[in-house]
Amino acid sequence: MENDELTRKPSIVTPRCAQMVRKAIAYIATDSPQQAEIMKETFSKIRKSIELMPGIGTIYQNGMRKILLGKFRYNIYYREKKNIVEILGIWHTSRGTAFSEPKIYRKVSLNLGRKRNTPKH
Repeated sequence: MENDELTRKPSIVTPRCAQMVRKAIAYIATDSPQQAEIMKETFSKIRKSIELMPGIGTIYQNGMRKILLGKFRYNIYYREKKNIVEILGIWHTSRGTAFSEPKIYRKVSLNLGRKRNTPKH
């Protein structure tokens, strides 16, 4: 077994991220199908790099990191967990740094540890 295999963390792409990537590729393909294909390949290469070295991205917020998607001016947002790397989404740099997790994820994480008042029947 190679050293890379010992330290590699598999990654998962969230459904939201997969949708974001599809939309970005489709948008780029309207101008250049070749560039869209290059973007797809670049995303795959960066995903592999993140799996090998999860700490390579810049610290963003709430345990997330970000890394630039090559020349395409998109950041990839991801989070390292114990056994995996979760790729959360991509966001074009011209849109600022407004990327955040979907509200449903934030709500669940904010409610952890709180007691709920459940009605008794």
